[in-house]
Amino acid sequence: MEIVLTAVRPDSPDGLIALRAYADELARRWPEKAPEPSWSQQFLADDPLVLAPPSGVLVVAKQGERVVGCAGLRFEGADVPPGAGEIKRMWVDPEVRGQGLATRLLHHLTELAREAGLRRLVLDTADDLLEARALYAREGFVETEPYNANPYAAHWYTRDLW
Repeated sequence: MEIVLTAVRPDSPDGLIALRAYADELARRWPEKAPEPSWSQQFLADDPLVLAPPSGVLVVAKQGERVVGCAGLRFEGADVPPGAGEIKRMWVDPEVRGQGLATRLLHHLTELAREAGLRRLVLDTADDLLEARALYAREGFVETEPYNANPYAAHWYTRDLW
């Protein structure tokens, strides 16, 4: 079944399903850093509108009625460098991994960033998210100095768009 990408508000039903799945996966991967159930609930309470217009966009991937992925692009924020957009909340359901959805989401956000007139993309990721780090390297992102103080991040990347 085809997977459709759609921009949604983070506080919409599909947005919340996607962000909860993202937070739940991180909590499973990092039980010492992100104890459940409080961590996911706090994450959702703190973060839901960071990716809402005009500050950003959340793209949800759906296969039929099922949310199978998401990725966000943040346009504004004190820790986003001038002229850049920040890739956030990239997640793909384990049942559809290996089918190119993460690459498709990243390409979609790249086009949205270009349409918004941004000159580059930045992102951060954790040390143990090896699949994500491989994707970013494959897509032309290069490791750079930290641009934020994210306590979960160990790697920061940038990619020029023009």
